[in-house]
Amino acid sequence: MRLVASVAVVLLWSVSAVVADVQARVEALFAQDMASIDLARVKIEVDQIIDPSISVDTQLAQIDEMVATIRTLLPANADSWDKAEAVRKFIYDSGPWNDNRPFAYDLEDPFGLDVSNKLLADYIADRRGNCITMPFLFIILGQRLGIDVRPSIAPLHVFVKFTDEAGTVTNLETTSGALPARDVHYRNQLPMTDEAVANGVFLAELSQEETVAVIATVLVEDLIRRERYIEAISVADTILAHYPKFAYLMVKKGTAAYYLLKRDFYSKYPTAAEIPETEHAYLAYLQNVNQSTFDTAEALGWRALEQ
Repeated sequence: MRLVASVAVVLLWSVSAVVADVQARVEALFAQDMASIDLARVKIEVDQIIDPSISVDTQLAQIDEMVATIRTLLPANADSWDKAEAVRKFIYDSGPWNDNRPFAYDLEDPFGLDVSNKLLADYIADRRGNCITMPFLFIILGQRLGIDVRPSIAPLHVFVKFTDEAGTVTNLETTSGALPARDVHYRNQLPMTDEAVANGVFLAELSQEETVAVIATVLVEDLIRRERYIEAISVADTILAHYPKFAYLMVKKGTAAYYLLKRDFYSKYPTAAEIPETEHAYLAYLQNVNQSTFDTAEALGWRALEQ
């Protein structure tokens, strides 16, 4: 294990110059005061790392304009439910408030497999979203109006937990008009173990720090897409330090290790005996990362969904 650990240090040092900026920017996100953090800015700054052409100021101005429009839809003395309904109306109901262009579920890429579809700028531009952009736009707008809306996770899915003045928590499914949905709905549609629910892997209301971790995970997905697997592992470790129960990201980290195993070993050496001794430590490191991440996720109750 000591040898494996030393290999990890060498590998991370070797990419440090390339990945340092991304890691530094991710760490800067978590260094903020979580009690007052602006999730709109967090989301847009993360997206800008992937697409530098994104203007943070322009995007924030668009969000502010949306909030101003939503305020015109509120009744006098609006309570939290009135505000949640106004956000829902602005996003999903066709009208002058959204230029008769309501936001809708992107049935061509519902899971956001194309990383660019997980960027807020893309969602605002084409009005077609997924289970990342849709809940986070709702949360960003809702929090700016002063209501308690936070994300929660189901397998391969993010939804909204809304808490009203009475302390009643209601799930809102933003891929379906932000209509209420019970926990049992998610358990039926997206099977999960009792153990995962008990451990807070699924259906729990996320803290602000955990929310930032979920937002930042698109960076790992983008690094994997670019085949920058060692960097993906490194950034995943940075994020997991702030959300240790994030099973989805553990699996992404393990998958990045698998791609390295496939590229650097399985496709190059027909048998284990042909692997040079000088590469054994690197092989052991990747195998350890791959196995340990999946083991940790499964110990928390995560299970792979059947396709």
